[in-house]
Amino acid sequence: MNQHDKLLTIILVSYHSDNVIKKILQQIPKKYRILITDNALSKKLKKDIENKFINTQVLIPNKNLGNGGGINFALTQIKTKYALYLDLDIKIEKGCIDKLIRIGNKKVGWGIIAPNLRDYIYKKKYYLNSSFCKETSNMNFVEGCALMFNIIEMKKIGFYDEKIFLYFEENDLFFRCIKNKKKILLCNNIYIHHLGNASTDSKHKIEIELNRNWHYMWSKFYYYMKNYSYLRGIKETILQFIRSNIKLCFCYFTDYKKFLIYKNRASGLYNSYLKKKSWRRPNIK
Repeated sequence: MNQHDKLLTIILVSYHSDNVIKKILQQIPKKYRILITDNALSKKLKKDIENKFINTQVLIPNKNLGNGGGINFALTQIKTKYALYLDLDIKIEKGCIDKLIRIGNKKVGWGIIAPNLRDYIYKKKYYLNSSFCKETSNMNFVEGCALMFNIIEMKKIGFYDEKIFLYFEENDLFFRCIKNKKKILLCNNIYIHHLGNASTDSKHKIEIELNRNWHYMWSKFYYYMKNYSYLRGIKETILQFIRSNIKLCFCYFTDYKKFLIYKNRASGLYNSYLKKKSWRRPNIK
């Protein structure tokens, strides 16, 4: 086992991403081990990827675990000091991963480290310290497309809540970090590019959009209910619930695609209000 095998494992989560995933694998230095949780349960993808990328292993769970659950599944397989989760729709700048490791080795008391994003400006409310020019900033929120975990520290508070299938899983994790005094650090001068909503092959675009709308609303209410109160969850979502119901009635006659979107948004919230499980899954075969 060399020093890289001891320091870092990279985690990816795939779902019908056969054409997308190879692009990011080509960006990652071969010295790092890569674990992919494939939520599409594709043995064909596993064989194809493992034959082409010798540093990569594709894990096949028993069912679609969602994003946070997929990360958790891979985390059970690693023995390194750090784990770096990457969305599939990012572009990694040269030396980014090595720089993140150097920061991690220098800093203490941190649970999560994130690179900065090109063409993106964080709102001031996300900073816990007032300095914007230091090597790192102490945050209460960072974008979840690239997160490096301090395994020992994060095991003390747990990783992702697997009741959340999609959306707000990072918010919930960050909430626990702050509550348990585990620092979330943003590396101000280390960058990646995030393309956004491009992790699944484009032929599944419509069904993925419907699924995202359902889970965004289910997870938003669940997050506030879990970490604050049921009433806070209602307060944060009730206007969206009303608007979605009004718009789905109107769009039924004018735009059927939008009707389906608002129907899924309303359904996600309705199920969450009733404390039902996050049951919707993409209808892709």
